[in-house]
Amino acid sequence: MISEVLPIMGVLIIISALSIQVRSYIRPIVSTVTTQSILLSIAVGYVGLTENTPSLVLLAILIVVLRGYLLTRILGRRIPLRQMFVREYSHEAVTVAVASVVVFIISFMVYRLAILPAVSDPLGAIGFAIMIQGFLLIISRKNSFAHVIGYIEEENGIVFMGITIAPLPLLIEISVLLDVLALVIVSTLLVRQEIVHKNVEELIG
Repeated sequence: MISEVLPIMGVLIIISALSIQVRSYIRPIVSTVTTQSILLSIAVGYVGLTENTPSLVLLAILIVVLRGYLLTRILGRRIPLRQMFVREYSHEAVTVAVASVVVFIISFMVYRLAILPAVSDPLGAIGFAIMIQGFLLIISRKNSFAHVIGYIEEENGIVFMGITIAPLPLLIEISVLLDVLALVIVSTLLVRQEIVHKNVEELIG
């Protein structure tokens, strides 16, 4: 049954990653990465319940709390209330969409050729591709919000790889969650210092 659920969650997570790449408005990006984290928590929780692994169930709950609730609340509150929309204009949607798909294909090829022979689990390619998408978001945007969200995507990819390639020890799971918690705190300081960059404009209406 796990073999049926994880691919479905993986496909939905991939769709969310592509959606994040083509969006330029910040609020929808925050909402989409929150959805991605909730999808990940469903996958992790299902594996934990099916394999009777309490640490994975705990991890799923913490992902929902830290990324599904705190991330949305903190980042959402840092966007100025008077601005209905904050948009970064430096990217063409079509160009970014094509680049994201190309990067996905390359990621899957690299995983198949370099990593799959060692781990023998093709589903790990999904987590690997999500990690690369997070890195792509970070290097292709100049917005602090997008950098934070890209880091969250990388963490989501790491966790998905963990539940497909090999179960993560509880210590590693906790360390990943502490990284996310630290990220939320640091992102609060970064966004507070630099809410609108010179290449970020606003549209109201």
